[in-house]
Amino acid sequence: MLRIRKQVAKRDVLGFRLPMLSYEEPPLDITDITVMDPDNTYFMRMGSDAMTGYHILPDNILVIDRSLKPTPGSIVVFFHEGNFYTREYHPQGNKLFLKADSPADTIEIADTEHWTCWGVVTLNLNPLLPPELKTGRYRSVCAC
Repeated sequence: MLRIRKQVAKRDVLGFRLPMLSYEEPPLDITDITVMDPDNTYFMRMGSDAMTGYHILPDNILVIDRSLKPTPGSIVVFFHEGNFYTREYHPQGNKLFLKADSPADTIEIADTEHWTCWGVVTLNLNPLLPPELKTGRYRSVCAC
């Protein structure tokens, strides 16, 4: 003879919290780690190979903070003569040198020329997922 057990309804014990709820972790948000000033931070994709010596490769995602003032040696994004550039900031006297890997890509700006600093690069997000693994739901990881 087969005995069938009745399902007993779960009873909540009032006043006691479930043990699993006392070890809750806050959700992980990458912007908490990468963005210091959300109102002045933006992301940009590197469009050239002029900064490969600085480990900034084409299609890497750059995190840029507009509220920071550039200091000698910092990597900046600037607008000059209708184009955006990412270079190392080096002021010398009355000239500004924006260095790249090769001397041909280095830009020299005199005082009379107009340029605009768009911000200082704070992070370089370098994708590590090889192309053969970018299938299915991983197709758009880092969108690179």
